[in-house]
Amino acid sequence: MSKLKTVLGTLSLMTILENALLDSIVRELEGREAFKDSDTDHNERIYHGDVFEAIINEFTDMEDSPIYPQKKVMKQLEELSKIVSADYVLITV
Repeated sequence: MSKLKTVLGTLSLMTILENALLDSIVRELEGREAFKDSDTDHNERIYHGDVFEAIINEFTDMEDSPIYPQKKVMKQLEELSKIVSADYVLITV
């Protein structure tokens, strides 16, 4: 058993309800899933814990662009990037 202990690891997961997120953030998350629930009735999606930071970084050089998100979107992204300290984030409905 001791050899098995050396190859085991622990991952953390945080859960966020989709309705707590702004619609534009939910749209930004589309296609970024690390894992999708095979049961489409639940529509649960798992993302890497740094997904919100990744989205912020994509917008960094676009501040003068018409596609740059509204301030409230950037504010929520920044808040989420600070709050999420887990390896993965589960977005659930």
